Amino acid sequence: MENKLLPVVDLIKKSFDAYYKKVWTLAGLMLFGFLGLLAFFPLGLTGLAISWGPFSRSDFNAGIILVDILLGLAGLFAAIFFGLWARVALFFSIKEQELDFKNSLSVSWPKMWQFFWVSLLVGLAVLGGFILFVIPGIIFSVWFCLAMFVFVAEGLKGTSALKRSRQLVQGYWWPVFGRLALLGILIMLISSIKFFGPIINIFFTAPFAVAFEYYLYEDLRRVKG
Repeated sequence: MENKLLPVVDLIKKSFDAYYKKVWTLAGLMLFGFLGLLAFFPLGLTGLAISWGPFSRSDFNAGIILVDILLGLAGLFAAIFFGLWARVALFFSIKEQELDFKNSLSVSWPKMWQFFWVSLLVGLAVLGGFILFVIPGIIFSVWFCLAMFVFVAEGLKGTSALKRSRQLVQGYWWPVFGRLALLGILIMLISSIKFFGPIINIFFTAPFAVAFEYYLYEDLRRVKG
């Protein structure tokens, strides 16, 4: 069996073809998460700011302060919730090309917290690596970059997803790092576009990045047999 990864150009083309077929579904999912963040995050911050602000000790009683804190936390939780839901739906929508906007959200709904747990483990592992030293953090970030795709495609949960990601990357660390670095450079270049750069990244580049990483994951599965 061929043990070489697809050339970068071929990987980009394959990712873009899949992304282009569903560009508006994917952009819609990003908009769904963005609107949830836009609606609830300021509400959460406002509630917490009022409860802990200079007026909390003079104008409000303890009951009102408690209500403000609870409303603030509920707003922050709702913002995170919609952002997470949109992100999980994005992953499933790219994996399952036949899923439309509504079905992507429906399929991802029961998977949200398991996805979050895998993401949290990856984040903690990478953070631990950076705390130890920068180089371990970079190594861990490449090792575990495919853990969420392992969960979505293979159903492995928790640390099993991280172990499987490392197994797939093993022997191909530098090619994977190079492809991810190229993707990062693309995102930074688009971010440098005044005003429109962040908007393009949120609604279009971010979904393409997930597609690119998913087909990188598929390619590694192919070469690993």
